[in-house]
Amino acid sequence: MSGPRGRLGQEIRLRYRWSYAWPWYLLAAFAALAFTAVVPGGPARATLAVPVLLGVPGALTLGAAQARRSVDAVAFCALAVVLGGLWLAFATLILTVFRVPVSGVSAYVCLLLVCCLLAAGASQQLRRPAADEGLIQGGREPADVLGVPDETGASPKRGAWYAAGGALAGAALLGGGALAYVSAPHPAPAGYTWLAWSGAKATGVIAVGAGGIALPFEITHEEPGTTEYRLTASWTGGGKAHALAPPRTLRVAGDKTVAATLSIPQPPGACAYRVVVTLTELGTARPHSWSINAGVRASLGASETAGCR
Repeated sequence: MSGPRGRLGQEIRLRYRWSYAWPWYLLAAFAALAFTAVVPGGPARATLAVPVLLGVPGALTLGAAQARRSVDAVAFCALAVVLGGLWLAFATLILTVFRVPVSGVSAYVCLLLVCCLLAAGASQQLRRPAADEGLIQGGREPADVLGVPDETGASPKRGAWYAAGGALAGAALLGGGALAYVSAPHPAPAGYTWLAWSGAKATGVIAVGAGGIALPFEITHEEPGTTEYRLTASWTGGGKAHALAPPRTLRVAGDKTVAATLSIPQPPGACAYRVVVTLTELGTARPHSWSINAGVRASLGASETAGCR
């Protein structure tokens, strides 16, 4: 009895050990992703990290849901990648809700904790009694995703239903995370830049006498670091635009407010003109721009009372 039957029994025990332990092997593989930090960045690191990052969380999810016993290897791997991508997106939402800065390290730690819970759930499902799990039916070996479908008795119809259910569950998971992100309070922005008129707010069109008028404005730069800006002023009227003052370049330090004044001479004629002050960020590929405007008109009694120039 120690011949072929003994070897068969030993082979079955080895398969059972792998069948029970594979969630923890996958968890160990995911934990080993931390060592990819020593690998130079680029295709080499991506080749090592991406399959584990996308495959392990999804595979453990299927194991915890008992889906591994009803799908073949191809469907299992494809569905694991889809669920892994959803878990990666959901991890960023979890970090945002708890106000943790999203980075490669924080996302990895979050997914590692998720994988620990999923591995425990998958292991618990695998260790249920054989009679409840149906692991041995008619003398056949337990169905496992790593086996050949003809030998394990995997059902393609049930596998398709599991795939559809897993995709819907993943979409619901991501949708719930998005809803939690929208509902949760968000931290205030790190800083801002603002351009605005200061002093008394003028309503309507401002009358400008022979001596002109001075309109104060301010630039608020509540951001770290020093930024360079281009400041321009012009007026438009009668379908034409004219420079009101020479352009100036400003360097504004972080968390500073710069006060300035725009001197406006009496407009030519009785037309209403639009004065525009524009602040443009310099040194960036996509510069931000801010503008303020005001309407001006020559006051009554001006020497030129008709026409626009």
